Amino acid sequence: MVCGAGSVPGVTREEDQRSESVTVEQVGAALAALGLYDGSNTSSEHTAEAARLGGTDAYRVRMVNALLGAVQTQAMLADAVGLDEEARHAARREQLTSAGAFDDPAVRVGFIRWQVLRAGIPLRLIAQNPETGPIPVAAAHAAEGLHVLLGVIGSSYQAVAAGDVETLAAQAGLLRAARDSLQTAIDNTDILLHMLKSVGIRGITLVAPQRPRTLGTHPRTTSGWDGHLGAEARHDDRWDL
Repeated sequence: MVCGAGSVPGVTREEDQRSESVTVEQVGAALAALGLYDGSNTSSEHTAEAARLGGTDAYRVRMVNALLGAVQTQAMLADAVGLDEEARHAARREQLTSAGAFDDPAVRVGFIRWQVLRAGIPLRLIAQNPETGPIPVAAAHAAEGLHVLLGVIGSSYQAVAAGDVETLAAQAGLLRAARDSLQTAIDNTDILLHMLKSVGIRGITLVAPQRPRTLGTHPRTTSGWDGHLGAEARHDDRWDL
């Protein structure tokens, strides 16, 4: 086990931790330490819960996500603590270090990309509500564009290191897809800006009115939410790029 340079003493990580899964007992112990698990945390208890909640894998994933939510809540509270910029950057670097994503640029970008993907999924669900307005749709497309751009960055890192010209050339299509998503985000943002301007709210200046590419039930994408981004989501559980 190793400790990252300048990291918190005693906090260690396995070099190959991204290929290993913790047990539900370990997750239960972590939740219990946070005061969020009051079960017995025994194998028999977890076996019974797994049978009730869709199987071993489904249950373990739910447990891990429960722990993630608890830890993220603590991170939000920690972000409210008054620190100078250097101390705050050092603290946030611990997240990358403990995840094994600090030293390798490609792995670091992949980890950030995974975080963006997770943040974007709830936005997609919100945007698919028929009653949603243009801004949630814009946010969903902006998240998709950022996710694709981060994929381009990670793939480019690896391609440059390997001298893979074909992979580098293939990024052009993804860059166009990212630009398309970001443009759709802008178009949907302009819808609300024009609405505000039309009712006489001052301080809004637009270059020119633009017709949105979509204002339907689902946010528009070049190949569908279950195509381009959805397919990538199935391959991002280990931050591969």
